[in-house]
Amino acid sequence: MTNDILITAAGGFMGKYLADQLRRSIVATPAPEVHYAGTSPFNDYIVNLATETFTPGRSYRTVYHLLGGCYEGDLEMLNVVCTRNLLASLEEHVPQSIVYLSSTDVYGVEEGEAITEEHATNPVSIAGKSKLEAEEMLRQWCADKGVTLSILRCPPIVGTGMKGPLRRLVNSIYRGNYHHIDDETSRLSVVHATDVARAMVMLADVGGIYNITDGVNPSRHDLVEALARRMKSKRVYTLRAKRARIVARICDFLPGVGYGRKVLAQRYRTLTFDDSLLRQAINFTPTSVVEYLTTHNYDENSL
Repeated sequence: MTNDILITAAGGFMGKYLADQLRRSIVATPAPEVHYAGTSPFNDYIVNLATETFTPGRSYRTVYHLLGGCYEGDLEMLNVVCTRNLLASLEEHVPQSIVYLSSTDVYGVEEGEAITEEHATNPVSIAGKSKLEAEEMLRQWCADKGVTLSILRCPPIVGTGMKGPLRRLVNSIYRGNYHHIDDETSRLSVVHATDVARAMVMLADVGGIYNITDGVNPSRHDLVEALARRMKSKRVYTLRAKRARIVARICDFLPGVGYGRKVLAQRYRTLTFDDSLLRQAINFTPTSVVEYLTTHNYDENSL
């Protein structure tokens, strides 16, 4: 068994953060080789796991499985089929450990506070259902092969290239379409991509299922203000609650606006997750997303 590492989807959003973290954290001599599997030409194994398998030709100590999705594309294919084909590719050369990037969507909740890993998984979205199916497939395969499996369930991830609701939020702030609401007090779990990468590296030989957050679960107001500051301190105005409800009712009759009473109701929902199990398992202290966005000194080497 070598100390070498294999990463799927290294060219994706989280791939660059994980590769950077591995470069920073590897101190072994000789340093393990890090190989990549994906469709881009820079990969060591050029393979489309949606339609085919590949033969690594060696055993890897750790496989970081980043390939998947929560927001775009054929999620059933990205999360389930690609995982199945990856495991088929590893049959002849079984790794010592696998670290899988999953999502808090597997819980299927829209509102709640301090949700732990013991909470029932009852996904309602395609993303949640397909992520959970991939998790179950990995658990069965790793149990049969004696492979250590670590699953990291992430809330929305902040970072360069982020997607989904956070990307839409950033776009709305940038266009000046987003407004605070004066009686809004909801909080939400988020995490920065640098912390996700750091936790994945630390979990390689640990095993288990873990939530991860930034440890603060900021208010929506504070998160928006921090994001706006990154956009040259763009100003976000505040609407009175009564006016926000009137606007929402009007927008219900305007298709394509992306705002209405359903969206307004979501603005008032708190959704946070408990990450204490991860903190205890690897002595992990995450960084506040709001603090990172407002104080980090970005340069050409920042991600």
